[in-house]
Amino acid sequence: MDNTKYTVQFEVAGPVAMFTRPDSGGTPTSYPIPTWSAAKGLFESVAFFVDGAAWICPTRVQVCRRVGEPGGRIHFQRYTTNYGGPLRKKQLFKTGTAPGGSSMQIFATILRDVCYRLQGVVIGRRDSNGINRCHHLKDLFDRRLKRGQAARTPCLGWNEFTCSYWGPFREGVTEVDVSLSIDIPSMLLGVWNSPVGGQYEPIFCQDVHVKAGELMYAVPNEIQKSRETGYA
Repeated sequence: MDNTKYTVQFEVAGPVAMFTRPDSGGTPTSYPIPTWSAAKGLFESVAFFVDGAAWICPTRVQVCRRVGEPGGRIHFQRYTTNYGGPLRKKQLFKTGTAPGGSSMQIFATILRDVCYRLQGVVIGRRDSNGINRCHHLKDLFDRRLKRGQAARTPCLGWNEFTCSYWGPFREGVTEVDVSLSIDIPSMLLGVWNSPVGGQYEPIFCQDVHVKAGELMYAVPNEIQKSRETGYA
């Protein structure tokens, strides 16, 4: 089965974004572009199958800018947010008037004014009834994109960083920032050891290069096999 004909693509943009570098610890810092797993999550925010019979594998990301605007740079900014989860210091659970104690401030370095074009291929198989689930998922994705519908609100990393635009490529409005080139020594590829129902097992890529505003994602070996066989 040739999965390459079942391709999908869309553009996302927003005022802020956060694709966390795991090595940045308690003061998180964003990668300059979405990780493979973050791109997968963006596709799944539009359409996905709960049973995993077909899923969208990101293959390429392009960094964009408004037509005519200067490019070649990634914009970072400082960001402060409150955290009320279980990793707070113990004394914070006992202080404050809110249920569960006081929150903790987290300082982060995030991206500003981002726009990406994402492309992917649908991977899957025919089910026992002979239904082509790849075709089904592609059709569902394209139909929802055209209508402006989504399975959940698309966000750029952190849930509070919702997209200001998500939809078809905006030709004539945005363009690929071909003047941008970045070398990333090490970058998180995926968090789970399987695209569907996996266990926590982070995978990293070394010497990642964004050339002329474009990055071709390296696909994990296990996922590459499913692309070749047509079986997810």
